[in-house]
Amino acid sequence: MNAQTDIRPSQDEKEDLYYAVHKGLRLASARMLITLGQLDPFDRDAVAAALSRLSDLIAMGTSHLTHENREIHALLDKTLPGVADHAGEDHEHHVETFDELSRLASELASAEGGDRPKRLRRLYQRFALFIADDFRHMHEEETEIQTQIEAHFSAAEITGIRERIVGAIAPEKMVLFTRAMLAAASRPERVGMVTGMQAGMPAEIFDGFMTAVTGRPWQFGDWEGMEAALC
Repeated sequence: MNAQTDIRPSQDEKEDLYYAVHKGLRLASARMLITLGQLDPFDRDAVAAALSRLSDLIAMGTSHLTHENREIHALLDKTLPGVADHAGEDHEHHVETFDELSRLASELASAEGGDRPKRLRRLYQRFALFIADDFRHMHEEETEIQTQIEAHFSAAEITGIRERIVGAIAPEKMVLFTRAMLAAASRPERVGMVTGMQAGMPAEIFDGFMTAVTGRPWQFGDWEGMEAALC
C-alpha cells in the first residue's frame, strides 16, 4: 500500500493502492538479489551489511502483508467473498518463505571456512525463487484485485484504506518504504510524492523525515541530490 503520507486525489480519482509501493519493493528486491550474487562469502563485514539489508527487506515485506491482510483482504472478504483468496494464500506462503530466508541468512552468518560459499549460494537461489513468485503475486494484485477495488469502492473509501495503512506503519519502517518508493519512482512521481508529504507534515517533521530517508540533510527541490542519494 502506498506509504506516502498525504497525497490527495481529486474527488473522483481513485488511488492505486499497490503500484507505487510495489515498484519500491521490486527495486529493493532486485538490488538485494544483485548484492547476494556479487557478495564475497569470506568478507564478513560485507556479508553482515548485506544480511542487515535483507533483514530490513523482510521486515518491509512482513509489514506490507500485514497491512494488506488487515485493511484490504478483510474488507474484500466481507464485500466480495473469494476475490482475495488466492492472494491470501500467497501471503501465507510468503510468511513461510521469510522464515526460511531468515534461517538461511543466520546459517550463512555463523558458517565457517569452506562452508560459507555453499550457504551463500543457497540463500541466493532461494531468494531468487522468492522474488520470482513475489513479482507474479504483485502483478496479480495490481491488475486483478485493484480493478475489483476500483469497481466496488468509492474514491473516498479507497483513500481511507490508504490512510489507515499509512497511519499504522511505524516511523522506522516508513523510512524504509519511502526510501524504496522514491528510488523506484520516475521523477514526476517522485516530485508528487515528496510534495504531498511536505504538504501533509509540519516543516520540522518533514525535514527530519527526509534527512532520515536520504541519509543526509536535504533541501526541498534538490531532486538531483535526492537521486544521487537514493538511485
